[in-house]
Amino acid sequence: MQQMQSRSLFRPANAGHRPSPHFWSPVVVLSVFICLTSCARQIAPSGGPPDKKPPTLVQVTPENNSTLVPFDQSIEFEFSESMNRKSLEKALFITPRPERPAKYKWKGRRLRIDIGDSLKANRTYVITLGTDLKDAHGNPLAQSYTLAFSTGAEISDGKIDGQVFNANKPRGVLIWAYILNETGAPDPVRDNADYVTQADEHGLYKLSHLSAGKYRIFAIEDKDGNRFFEEGGDGIGIPQQDILLASDSVEVENINFKVSIKDTLGPALSSVQAENDTHVHLRFDETLSRQAAEKSGNYLIRAGNKGTGDALQVRLAYVNPLDSLQVRLVTDAQQRGAEYSVIIKNVTDKSGNPMDENYDRDVFFASALPDTFKPSLLKIFPGDSARAVPVSSALIFYFSEAMRQATFERNFVMADTMGNHLRGAFDWPTPASVRFQPEQDLVSLKRYQVSIPLDSVYDIAGNSIADSLLEMHFTAINIDTLSSISGMVSDPDSTGTGWIFMTAKQKGRSNISYQIKLAAPAPYKFKNILPGQYTIEAFRDGDGNGKYSFGNAIPFTPSERFVIYADSIKVRARWPNEGNDIVFPRP
Repeated sequence: MQQMQSRSLFRPANAGHRPSPHFWSPVVVLSVFICLTSCARQIAPSGGPPDKKPPTLVQVTPENNSTLVPFDQSIEFEFSESMNRKSLEKALFITPRPERPAKYKWKGRRLRIDIGDSLKANRTYVITLGTDLKDAHGNPLAQSYTLAFSTGAEISDGKIDGQVFNANKPRGVLIWAYILNETGAPDPVRDNADYVTQADEHGLYKLSHLSAGKYRIFAIEDKDGNRFFEEGGDGIGIPQQDILLASDSVEVENINFKVSIKDTLGPALSSVQAENDTHVHLRFDETLSRQAAEKSGNYLIRAGNKGTGDALQVRLAYVNPLDSLQVRLVTDAQQRGAEYSVIIKNVTDKSGNPMDENYDRDVFFASALPDTFKPSLLKIFPGDSARAVPVSSALIFYFSEAMRQATFERNFVMADTMGNHLRGAFDWPTPASVRFQPEQDLVSLKRYQVSIPLDSVYDIAGNSIADSLLEMHFTAINIDTLSSISGMVSDPDSTGTGWIFMTAKQKGRSNISYQIKLAAPAPYKFKNILPGQYTIEAFRDGDGNGKYSFGNAIPFTPSERFVIYADSIKVRARWPNEGNDIVFPRP
């Protein structure tokens, strides 16, 4: 700000004479006030770049790894900047838990923790500041900080580390470690962990200063931040195995987790409606186990709103291939205008939960419409005129209702531009969808044609699709733009069993992925894949159900063993990327 001008500028015309006491008029005073306040605003401009730098620890008392610490030792942390004190509630962990609650006191940037005279002799204590601790600007610690000290002459230094995958927000996921003993299996719902830390923004964690012993570790995605595990609401990662630390200085690496939320609620029937006099549609609030949902004997339909009348035979049950929440029933002819009750039994969701007993039945009125409507061909993959179709692609057709399969198969024709018919196999995942897989891969850049006389393809009631011929074309991809990823899969566990399922997923393109499976450890190869950056993941299907099993805390069931390749794999056209070896963790 420029220096204010001399007061002589305010002298009256008769300079040298004493001014009148009325010289400082209200107008002049107001002018001076405006000038002064304007200048004041210019002195302290506001703004500037926001603070995005994470806080750091400047000093800690006692020093890390101190021994012979007094039983009444106070702990102090000094930070590089002012902290959000409330965030401490979710971020501070003391293990083993003191006999009396700790007291916390802030003074500026310093935090003092008083435990009182409650420390035990010859015990290593670990105080963890987790990544939920934030500064006054909301920036969290970059990674958890662990302070360890011992009341005895030695300090334990066993370590376990690893990574948490597939959590919504890896930062802040709790890692709970329990020392196993003969008193029973730890239950994360009710038992406090012996050691606690938090994962960083990449899901990485480290438990340090552990004493020798056997441990069971869980990863807890504490969604409401109350430090309790609430089954059905919070996510949990189950270990692939328990960990044995043979001494106080052993380090065990790569104890990794996949987090999932256990579904504890049974499915509920939301609505039921008769489409015509032989078709009934049921809608549920979640996806059902297909094996159970497609058993016609699991649906009991009787006349009357109490289900005490004559039974209506269910001939067919299947899940809508384009809407997994809908189950379609094909019945005997319904009595026009009659009221029916449907009762569902032995049906479960995909997690194995049985139907909610309060929502396993409903009533509906029979339809007056006979099944004389033509079925529809709802969706075809690949679409008409599609280009760059993968050479190993199958053709998939989705219908509006159950079809007579033989009428489709004998009228389906796929040929190349020379008129050569392609042989292949038909598979019907549901009565309303069919998959045709050619025996041989498609030829690069070749054009193909599919033709189906729709007037010769019928639903189960005998209605044809349309009085027309379906013709569609598509072109196979140029394989010169493709490449491959290969390597070796090995498993140090000679007792390991089960198929090895592998997925290569393109980064940034969630809809592009490739799957292969191996009967045992062996060389692998993802062939004919698009260029891009890829991640590879594999799991061993120990229970043989064809999907990854997350395990269970109580009764304890280990999760299936998995491995995620550490590096991102860059794939370029015509340049095979080799030597990407996948090694399962050692038991």
